[in-house]
Amino acid sequence: MNWRRYAAMATVGAVALFANSAMSADRYTLGTNPQGTIYYTIGGGIAAALQEKLGAQVTVQPYTGSSVYLPLISAGEVTMGLNSSLDLGGARNGEFGEPMTDLRVLARIWPLNVALVARNDLGITKVSELGGKRVVTDLSALKAMSALSKTILELSGVGAGGVEQVTVAGLGPGMEQLTENSLDATLIAVGIPLTQQAHASIPGGIRYLDIDGENATSEKADEMFTGLYLTTVNPSPRLPEVTEPVTVSAFDVYLTVDADLPDEEATKILEAFYESLPQLKQDYPPLGGAAQERLSMPSNTVPYHPAAVEFYKSKGMWSDQNASRDEAMQN
Repeated sequence: MNWRRYAAMATVGAVALFANSAMSADRYTLGTNPQGTIYYTIGGGIAAALQEKLGAQVTVQPYTGSSVYLPLISAGEVTMGLNSSLDLGGARNGEFGEPMTDLRVLARIWPLNVALVARNDLGITKVSELGGKRVVTDLSALKAMSALSKTILELSGVGAGGVEQVTVAGLGPGMEQLTENSLDATLIAVGIPLTQQAHASIPGGIRYLDIDGENATSEKADEMFTGLYLTTVNPSPRLPEVTEPVTVSAFDVYLTVDADLPDEEATKILEAFYESLPQLKQDYPPLGGAAQERLSMPSNTVPYHPAAVEFYKSKGMWSDQNASRDEAMQN
């Protein structure tokens, strides 16, 4: 079954949400970032797949950023959402306000590569060369991404204090200003439609900047921002903007729920997602790094939902590392 045909119906339903609870016997909501983002695109596919498997309405609700809908998930007003390990760890630790200790994850979905990107005509290839340039360091609707931008600068020895700091609302506005040449570098997920559009419209295209320097290691990245690691993106036909290997940041994206979501409902959602994943991978190329056997990866920064723990145990997918990581976060 190709769920692209159903994704539009699932996302259109987002504008007609009822005013009652986020989850009922026949209705679920899925929070994502705005239209045009990878979370929204993937969220539409997941919602359509779950809707077919569950026989219930699953609507996508886009928000300006994950910092906006994480509290709604924590309060049980949105059934589930797509959130990064960075967002979740920050929310749990109170970095975005009151600590959200009721967040839980059902599954690690896919790894997301994120980089500082510049216009090719700027003539630089590395983050360390951004000194004095106009760089997005704050994304008002994406607090974890603000911290990530500053972390990337710090890893390369520049630091936020070494650039002309720019604030934008989100990833889209940042790319718009880069295209207009009103800033020099902004944060973006590698290979999403926004980057393809910018690469095609900017004379000379765009370039992801290499995270370089003696601190450019996954160990140092995780030490500075729990859940963050570095990875190499290589040239490929689907990434015309990548002409040589480049080191970028990466983190994992999770399907997030509230701790009070009943075990029965959590199990139904997880079973439906597990069964749907092979087809979703075919329909959505960004999910190439997802796999059924990697849904329980212990890179989580909030605990797994108890129903998810039992599900993964039943499939032999719950390790000692999973158990110790979750136990440490619940103490």
